[in-house]
Amino acid sequence: MTDAFADRALAEHRRVFKKIWWQNPERQNGTSSSWWFFLLFPDGEEGYGPRQLMFSIAACVGDQCRVNDLPPQGMDADRPVADGVDRFNATTVGWTGDDEVVHDHVVKQSAEAVLSREEQRLEAWADREDGTRRGSEMAALSDRLGLRAHVIGDDAEAEFEAWGNLDSKMTSPHHSLDIDTPLGGAEVVAWRQMEFEGEFDLPDGPESLSGLCYFQRVCFDMPLLPWKWIWALFPDGTSFSVLIPFVGPQLFRRGYKFFSSNRLERLTIPLQQSGFWNWGSRDGHVEFDRMTVEPLLGSGEQPDFDVRVENEAGDYVRFVARTYGRARNWLDRSRLGGRFSSHWSYNEFMFRMTGLAGRVSGTPVDGESMGPGFGTLEYSTGLGL
Repeated sequence: MTDAFADRALAEHRRVFKKIWWQNPERQNGTSSSWWFFLLFPDGEEGYGPRQLMFSIAACVGDQCRVNDLPPQGMDADRPVADGVDRFNATTVGWTGDDEVVHDHVVKQSAEAVLSREEQRLEAWADREDGTRRGSEMAALSDRLGLRAHVIGDDAEAEFEAWGNLDSKMTSPHHSLDIDTPLGGAEVVAWRQMEFEGEFDLPDGPESLSGLCYFQRVCFDMPLLPWKWIWALFPDGTSFSVLIPFVGPQLFRRGYKFFSSNRLERLTIPLQQSGFWNWGSRDGHVEFDRMTVEPLLGSGEQPDFDVRVENEAGDYVRFVARTYGRARNWLDRSRLGGRFSSHWSYNEFMFRMTGLAGRVSGTPVDGESMGPGFGTLEYSTGLGL
């Protein structure tokens, strides 16, 4: 797998990279939504944590779409798109946090967005009467394959660049999912392990930061279902990930809440699941086909999660995701002339791995051999119709 990406021509990387600058308006329908997001893990004394930052641009089709209770925005699935320039309403959101404090919604701004396929740029700025602006932009780097971003909110400003080594599935732009059917579909471009550096003016003050970055452009042309997703990193760059879309009583949940017991909260049916371990210090990528991510209620302000994965070859990884912070974004979409509103909630938990145990490619893994592991765990609920 690594060799296949190492031998890939730059032209092929650019072909995938260009998909970032298009949200497939020809595919969109009344349930469509698009997301461009950066998840940043700055270098720290313990590795890539406990500090984390997230910035995202989100858009959804519909006359009355609300992100984080901002005034409703709309995007027409049949809007005109000329010369590769797509204009639509979008919302920029962001948070930053560590194991002491989480600053949620440091950026929360709606604006008209302009996505240019030719210029490889996405802008979503709102000008204010005092001459300042809020929102964000991202664009292709001019000197190498990568991204630059500028985000301004009431409580934060960030300007940074991110790029990859283009020598593996992790460090290259990857067209990881493409489903297109008459009933809807989804397309994902993931650049899972980029390096980043930049200048950040955050609630704790201005500073220069660098580290690892996860970027994704997601286009859903289907209702948003609940899922559990993990992205975790170790000091040597080894990464671990799990994705479990599911259905269950959480489909009907509105707001941030949980059932009264672990048994009820775990009452889910996975629709499809995938997971992997990717060694950072040497070649090696192991995939898992059996996995569970189960909430542990009653452990604090937010739940911890018991994580277990394995495969037929005998590889396995187990740990508890001990959460120390939470951020939340949500989407409400008016339906039936305002008589009904669908709700989908996107909960992001920052966590530290505890009790790590496993064996991957014949190598035992634990907290002593791997060092501190930090990550983000998304536990989304509701149904975005």
